[in-house]
Amino acid sequence: MPGTGRRGRPPLSQKYGSTRAILTTTPRRNSGDAASPGPDDLPNWKAAIDAFQATFVRSINDLQASFEKLEVEIGKSIEFQANRIDDLFDKMADRDMQHADLVQRIAVLEDTLSTKDKAINSLERMSRRNNFRIVGLPVKPGENCEVLVRDQVLSLFESADDVNIERCHRDGRSTPERPPHVLVRCLSFKDKLYVMKNRRTALEGKGFFIVDDLTRTDLAEKKKWSAKVKQLYDSGTIKLRFAGGNWRDGSGKPYVF
Repeated sequence: MPGTGRRGRPPLSQKYGSTRAILTTTPRRNSGDAASPGPDDLPNWKAAIDAFQATFVRSINDLQASFEKLEVEIGKSIEFQANRIDDLFDKMADRDMQHADLVQRIAVLEDTLSTKDKAINSLERMSRRNNFRIVGLPVKPGENCEVLVRDQVLSLFESADDVNIERCHRDGRSTPERPPHVLVRCLSFKDKLYVMKNRRTALEGKGFFIVDDLTRTDLAEKKKWSAKVKQLYDSGTIKLRFAGGNWRDGSGKPYVF
């Protein structure tokens, strides 16, 4: 057909219109397309920005207020704990003073107790001053201790008749190896001293022997150094004797081990 171009196809100007019409035609917007802001939309954006800025400032202020409140609370807590620590230190200082006072009082009491113990031991030692003990003297049925002592012990001394006995009796426990001691109290210290000085010679070779009547404290002190005293004697270093609660040298002075 004339004027139709290629066979069967209409010309482009007939199908789409003229080129000017295509270029000047405004495209239709879909509802989902983002619209570019126009002059009328600028006030809305400014209001949104102002609102966001106000919200941001308010949030910052609230956060700052929260931090300040937390800081105050932490400061109060620290101050409270600091006061508690100060109180604890004060109480500890009081306890230290009380402890020091108690330690001092205990030291005084221990010193007083030691002094009293020494005084009591000294008094007990004086009460035993005229006593001596016979160790290993066999027990006889129905025995009279005073008669037994005079007949079997004092009779071995040269001046036995000069020794006056105030009283005597068995004392302590008996063992299968050894009978109870015989505790003898002389009428005077002079009589007791005579017996103690001559006991080794008079009782040599006998199955019993005589010792001083010591207090428990003095006996413990004597036993404490007995091995050392024997060692010193066997080595020929020094000869010691026990008297007045101490081991003493030849001059009577207490020996320092």
